[in-house]
Amino acid sequence: MSSTHNIAMGKLRAPIGTYILMVVMGVALAAAFGAAAALFREGNEMLTFGVFAATMLGPCLSLSWFVLVARHTVSPDRHAEENIEHLWIKNATSGACTDTCAACGIALTAVVTTGLDISGTAALGGVLVLMLADTTVRYLVEKRRSR
Repeated sequence: MSSTHNIAMGKLRAPIGTYILMVVMGVALAAAFGAAAALFREGNEMLTFGVFAATMLGPCLSLSWFVLVARHTVSPDRHAEENIEHLWIKNATSGACTDTCAACGIALTAVVTTGLDISGTAALGGVLVLMLADTTVRYLVEKRRSR
């Protein structure tokens, strides 16, 4: 039986030790994020640790699954470059990168010219939101054009 058939039938699994290591690694990473936040933020350290660790638990478990378990349970698509979705996301992300660079240049010029004092958190958050929104819109436009 081929490995693709095994994956489709749900028969291909990682060793149980890999799942245990995944959970341990994910929890340890989340705890490290919580500890770092408690170290750098003032106030109730235990509350800060708990909130940040709980918030980061999902992404850390996902990352540890990707690193440890995915290679046992997911077979890569050998012809991914030929898929239309691959072309859509490639075009969307490359266009969004160009748009974001231009927008950052315009925003930097506006901030320097006006003397506006903006925090790094707000600036980086704005760049991230702009990039994600632009990528989403461009992807949907690519998808609609190909129909």
